[in-house]
Amino acid sequence: MAVTQGTMVKSFVSAIDFLDQRDIDPNIYDQSRDRAFTDIMKMVNRTKPAKMFFYNNFVNNDVYETALVGTGSTSAAAGGTGSLVILAASNYQFPRVGDLIKTSNAANIGKQALITAVTVVSGTSATCVIKPVDNGAFTLTAADQVQFGSNAFPEQSGAPKNRRYGLTKYYNNIQIFREVDEITDVQKVAKIEVNVGGDYHILPYQTVQKVIKLNGDISVQMLAGTASASSLVGTPYTNNTLFTNAAPGAATPTLTATDGAGNTGIPVQTTGGLDWYCINYGINDSAATLGTFTFVELDEIIDNFIANKAPTDMMVFMGSRAYRLISKFLKQLGSSSVDSRRLMVDGKDFDFNVEHLSYGGYEFDFVHVPIFDHPQLFSSTLVADVNGSMYFVPKDQVDTVDNGRQPRMQIRYTPTPFMGSAANKSSNGMITEWRTGALAEIPTSSTMQLHTDWETAQGLECLAVKHFQKYRVI
Repeated sequence: MAVTQGTMVKSFVSAIDFLDQRDIDPNIYDQSRDRAFTDIMKMVNRTKPAKMFFYNNFVNNDVYETALVGTGSTSAAAGGTGSLVILAASNYQFPRVGDLIKTSNAANIGKQALITAVTVVSGTSATCVIKPVDNGAFTLTAADQVQFGSNAFPEQSGAPKNRRYGLTKYYNNIQIFREVDEITDVQKVAKIEVNVGGDYHILPYQTVQKVIKLNGDISVQMLAGTASASSLVGTPYTNNTLFTNAAPGAATPTLTATDGAGNTGIPVQTTGGLDWYCINYGINDSAATLGTFTFVELDEIIDNFIANKAPTDMMVFMGSRAYRLISKFLKQLGSSSVDSRRLMVDGKDFDFNVEHLSYGGYEFDFVHVPIFDHPQLFSSTLVADVNGSMYFVPKDQVDTVDNGRQPRMQIRYTPTPFMGSAANKSSNGMITEWRTGALAEIPTSSTMQLHTDWETAQGLECLAVKHFQKYRVI
């Protein structure tokens, strides 16, 4: 029967045709299998309280940079010096006196040059005087790449020019999730022909369905949610949707709704999921020809990781369509590089059987996650890019610069806003349930119904996301 909205009343339940049959198997069989599709939390397996309804993390910037040889550069002849011009669009502020450089030019194989002077024109370019260390020739051709790999100084040298390394700030939001159930006095006590846990009433069935739906909503957002607009991502927005924007003098929020008291213009914020992190902050790539996966695509994936200095041990999450394509490829390989095993992360064994590939110095555990196959959520015709992509997540914990460690992915949540304990309320620390109406444990009104609410505020946090990769294969 189709989903409808409203309080659970006797007339609704009586109208469900199969309940009127007399020869009935009292069990309710899980044909929809939504519960089996929505447990993405196994992938994350980490939670951490949040102090505010948005959270940030910082990553250190690369200590090395490359540049391009600019027009106007001149090569160094044997015994002479050259002039390296680096334009503003190519890290022109990075070179300094004492740097040893190499370039991508084939004529410079096995050669280095020393930067002996740097002249910077602010906002325009830097001109460096270079001296080949072997007193030979050193070729500079426009568009060649330059590596600043080391440095060398004379006896009783002065200090080199100070470099200042910045930080990159990442953010995401806490999102409020809610679900509700209502049932009247008549239907609460009326017996039906089917049971849940031995109880022949409609209430247990409805409760189970609502909790499955709530957990599913959370899982969908953690996988493929888009963070509500903020000045910190994409095109700089003048407004955003943080709850703090409701404060006096704050910018007018762009995403709003009506609250329970009927007030309009109340900010709403959403959390970005794994897909959003990969698209905005990580690696986002695809096969040149969708439906094809060979060593060409595998090499491209590994090259993407190498370019971002990613770890070499990866979990790879995907649905059945992508997994079938990968399985066909793996079946063609020798058994020495492919095996089946249980997924293990941080020394913990997970309830996922995976196919494992060792190749090119990298280890891949390919994990089939059922939620990617959900026909009403991520089918190939509904959300084709998510359904047909692989999501690579490092298996290790990410190091902090002071030798600490944090999980790569974790669910951030705010503590329940409810105070104390009550007979009408229960909580697991993240999701709170409370019951109101005349039929609640402690009646709260004279209306003969039981009204049940569920509420939670959660968001996904991914750390060092440049090491994550979304790669579409079909």
